[in-house]
Amino acid sequence: MSIAASECLTTNPLLELADLFADKIVQVDQLLKKRAYSVIPALPLVSSHIIESGGKRIRPLLTLAAARLCGYTEGDRDIRLAACIEFLHTATLLHDDVIDESPLRRGKPTAQHIWGNQMSILTGDFLFAKLFELLVEDGALDVLKLMVEASQKIIEGEVLQLGTKAKSFVSKEDYFTIIEAKTAVLFGAALELGALAANASSEQINALRVYAHNIGMAFQLIDDMLDYTADEPVLGKQIGNDFFEGQVTLPIIILYEKIETNPKLLEKLTAVITNLDRSKVDFQWVRGLLIQANVFSVIEKNAYNFAEQAREALSVFKNSSLKKTLIDLTYFVVNRCN
Repeated sequence: MSIAASECLTTNPLLELADLFADKIVQVDQLLKKRAYSVIPALPLVSSHIIESGGKRIRPLLTLAAARLCGYTEGDRDIRLAACIEFLHTATLLHDDVIDESPLRRGKPTAQHIWGNQMSILTGDFLFAKLFELLVEDGALDVLKLMVEASQKIIEGEVLQLGTKAKSFVSKEDYFTIIEAKTAVLFGAALELGALAANASSEQINALRVYAHNIGMAFQLIDDMLDYTADEPVLGKQIGNDFFEGQVTLPIIILYEKIETNPKLLEKLTAVITNLDRSKVDFQWVRGLLIQANVFSVIEKNAYNFAEQAREALSVFKNSSLKKTLIDLTYFVVNRCN
């Protein structure tokens, strides 16, 4: 199925999750704002800019959904752990925007663009501290261990990605390691936090890990493709961001495979990819090559395979409307426009 705008799915299971957990998400947001307070006015100012920037709250919604799926019905531990995953996500976004020098995030100026690198980095560090403050209060070593491991993997993935910038060759192994760290790790931590809040069985926890890994990988594959195919107003950020930042993602990796028997084309592509001073003309030329080589259908096929594995992982749970929504989410992530 093509990812053309006219064929994108219009029914968003995330909206169903947002409706189902509307009251809890309000409490998550209130907790985030409360805990992001500081006597130093600049810190809550920058924090609120990104916390209130219109994010979909995908990760805290997944935490709440996993807790409910595993039988959690009373208490507020799911809310506190959902706030933990959003603090981790928000801190990494602040750092990412500095690394990527991104002017826009969700269609709005980034904190880095408004306040500069130093304030963005320090605010990200502040939110990491607030995350671990919540984790200490929770007091569960398995939860603390999970978040420490997730933080470590995210940082390792960022460092690995830095080393691939403007390289003419990036292995698929390195690429998949990077996107696992960028997306799947956070999805996995979000779902496992919910399972731990509900004292879920090892079978349920393992199933949610597999679901999270595969839906996270599918999500990022499509995200990297949309960087070349999406309409910029719909995407909510500058199209071609990865290209202009020098990131070699799966579209470029597959393109190299497709044209390996054409030395002249390979030479020209390599000259573009290894040069960080890239123009819009360069982007349109590469985009044209990707279309001609039918690269996007290969990526869609990979994403669909991941999504199918995610669906299969949920078979350990009894049928319910919530389970159906999580299954629907696997279809949505590979047929979305933003």
